[in-house]
Amino acid sequence: MACGSDDPLSFDPVNIDDDEAPLCAEVPVTEKVEGELRGLPKRDVPVDATREPRKVRMTPPQEHWQMQVGVLALSPDWQDMLAIEHVLAPMGIPYAKTTAPKLALQHDIAMFFPDAYEESFHTTDIEAMANFIGKGGVLVWRDSDVTFLRDLAGVPASTFGLHHSSVRLTKEGEAAFPSLDQPEERELPLGGGPEEFLNTWTLEVDPAAEGVVVLATFEDGTPAIVRRNVGPAVIYTMGVDFRDVVIRNQLGYPLDGAARGYINVFEPATDAWLLMMRDIYDAHARFGVRLHTAPNGLSGALLISHDLDWGPSYDRSAVYAAREAALGASTTYFAHTKYVDDVQDLAFFTRDRGCQLADFLRLGHAVGSHSVAHSKMLELFEVGDGTEEYPTYAPYNSSPYETQWGTLYGEVRVSKSLIDGSLDAAGVSHETVSFRAGELSYHADSPLALDRVGYRTDSTQAVGVVLTNFPYRLMTSWPAIQDTDVFELPVTLEDELPPRLDLRVEQALGIITKNARNGAPTSFLIHPNVTDYKLAAEEQVLAALPKGVAAMSVDAFSRFWRARDAVTFTLIDYNVLEGTLTISLRPEEAIEGLTLRVAEVLEAVSEPAGAVLSPPEDGGRLLVLPDLPAGEEVHIVLHY
Repeated sequence: MACGSDDPLSFDPVNIDDDEAPLCAEVPVTEKVEGELRGLPKRDVPVDATREPRKVRMTPPQEHWQMQVGVLALSPDWQDMLAIEHVLAPMGIPYAKTTAPKLALQHDIAMFFPDAYEESFHTTDIEAMANFIGKGGVLVWRDSDVTFLRDLAGVPASTFGLHHSSVRLTKEGEAAFPSLDQPEERELPLGGGPEEFLNTWTLEVDPAAEGVVVLATFEDGTPAIVRRNVGPAVIYTMGVDFRDVVIRNQLGYPLDGAARGYINVFEPATDAWLLMMRDIYDAHARFGVRLHTAPNGLSGALLISHDLDWGPSYDRSAVYAAREAALGASTTYFAHTKYVDDVQDLAFFTRDRGCQLADFLRLGHAVGSHSVAHSKMLELFEVGDGTEEYPTYAPYNSSPYETQWGTLYGEVRVSKSLIDGSLDAAGVSHETVSFRAGELSYHADSPLALDRVGYRTDSTQAVGVVLTNFPYRLMTSWPAIQDTDVFELPVTLEDELPPRLDLRVEQALGIITKNARNGAPTSFLIHPNVTDYKLAAEEQVLAALPKGVAAMSVDAFSRFWRARDAVTFTLIDYNVLEGTLTISLRPEEAIEGLTLRVAEVLEAVSEPAGAVLSPPEDGGRLLVLPDLPAGEEVHIVLHY
């Protein structure tokens, strides 16, 4: 799609003047001295050493309201709350966090995580629980030693520490979790072996308790997830820990056997736990208002990207960029800024690359960084100090598995400096905010380094490493994990592993379809080293995308997701006499295409002007909102 398109999914480059932009042929030839390219344009890239990880914040009492999920955080380590945030926030579920049981129980749905302690519940808290149950509240908790909670849940005891390798839905579980409709979602591998396995709690069901249903079992048939109806109330007891099946995976530390493949697979082993909570919320939340996971009412997105990690790839990418624009797709080009000859390749980030990158931007695409050295061993680099700059920073690949003089800061800072500097020289003002490491080599310290250098998106982790397709906040290293302001968009599909890309188009479309059914994007990496069968395969995929899936760049989707993540619900309330549902929300960043998922019973929208309510589908409707400015509270009125 062309630059300046009205389509909000397009990449809108800044300050590009087609009449004044220089032609690449007019750019001076780059000089090479002793195997290094000299005289490349660069831009200073400040390192903000004051940027720290995000602090976990409890929600003040005045910001709690009934139709949020009330999350009770009783762990002495508040960072444990990240597991719940990484489950609820991607699903767009409104929630509030507290350390007070009574406050959590004032919500229609409550979650107790990761632990509940007998001594944490005083007499008034137990009375509040009785009231919560009496009014039909819904509790989701991880099994722990609180007698009155176990009695209510119909789970009088559990066994901790047994080796379990998978969780399987029962027939009742398949009905309770309709989002989990694929075989890969109904049997979830946990991985591990005799010496290392995840924390699990084998649940013991009270045979005398009424209303108890086993929703999932471990591979040996013992209960893993139990639901009990207690009068109008519902209690879900989980025998797994979200810190293991979500956070551990997103940090890139799943146990052996937890993944069904490295890449080019449908792998929802992390996503399934998020989708379970979404299904619980949709089944029980009054009107079920949450943020949809794709813009403009789409069901999903295909995020196409190209790694420019070979000199001729720059020239051949021009063919891809023009064809993609003609087909209405925007993509991200990750530029490898190689300026040192070594055993890997000759230096190829010459002065004319800025003009080529400017051409990509002019066609509506995006440009990100693909590092300097493109080293297989980036994960082992020293962190560096943030003073690295061109040309004194000169990493050298002495073999395919050894890189000398490389640092993490050098890779992320110097590549950004050269990309934006080369675009400055081409007359384009540009800020590189997305990064992908060469060879998908992920450094454990990259979240904070990327954050401090000004990146907002990383797309390095493969789906078989993190077991998720949804974006998530990158976290600092285990065990002192904290969120950063950088979002990871994992790579699901790629073009290099056999069979050839054009021979697995149907497989790729199948994975895209399954992810879109969950509302998840699919990230597709294509190396533009050839322009025949790979481009043909990409065109076939674009021509056959499932209904409701649009192709866009990693940057475009990331921009939407970041703005969505900064949307805060300030109220969801209803008026029975008038038959209205009122929603108030505040976007901290301007956002286009924000979509809400609401209950099927809602039939019309009267505010704001320009909002569009879809026909019912899968038990709900989608409400597409008009463009929203930053910082202004928006009031939405729906009718039922």
